[in-house]
Amino acid sequence: MIRAMSEGTNGPAGALLEVGEATARDVAANRQDLLETLARIQRDEDLSESAKGRLTEEARSKASSRHAEIVDRHERDVACVLENNERRLFKLAFPESISTPSEMQQFRNSYRDASFKVLNLDEDTLGRVMTRASRVGDGALEQACYHEAVERGLFSVANEYRERHPDAAEVWRIYEQTRLSEDAHGATLTRALLSTSNPGA
Repeated sequence: MIRAMSEGTNGPAGALLEVGEATARDVAANRQDLLETLARIQRDEDLSESAKGRLTEEARSKASSRHAEIVDRHERDVACVLENNERRLFKLAFPESISTPSEMQQFRNSYRDASFKVLNLDEDTLGRVMTRASRVGDGALEQACYHEAVERGLFSVANEYRERHPDAAEVWRIYEQTRLSEDAHGATLTRALLSTSNPGA
């Protein structure tokens, strides 16, 4: 049902653009429907002026309700794209040596414990812990440090991790691209446009 879930080959940024384009089409169609309805009402010679006024108000009210639904759906679709993108950012990367469900669960447990241990460490200490985890091959601890750095905006630590892990660097690049796309082409500007284009107003 949510269009934002269909990311295609263009990824999350493409999904945001798709959401914006679909919203613009829906707004235009709603406005066109209203204009056609109003024109039909005015052309109907069997209607009195009071009847035309009543039907006009009903048509405008219906268009306003439809417009509000379009705006609400747009907000949900954009939020869905961004939420999915954040999930990718914090998704665990299992070592190649791990393959069974029980091994994966053990890794998750290690990651969970490590996450609590590195919570709110100062940037210097967090970076040292992450470096040591990388040296000894403790992937759970290393990722816990990285996610802590990302959440708190500790870029020197996060960048150090991404330099060692190209996959994480690519996920981060897409994450930033999607955020920029949202600012430039997505929810912010579309909301401003929609707020002034209610056809029933």
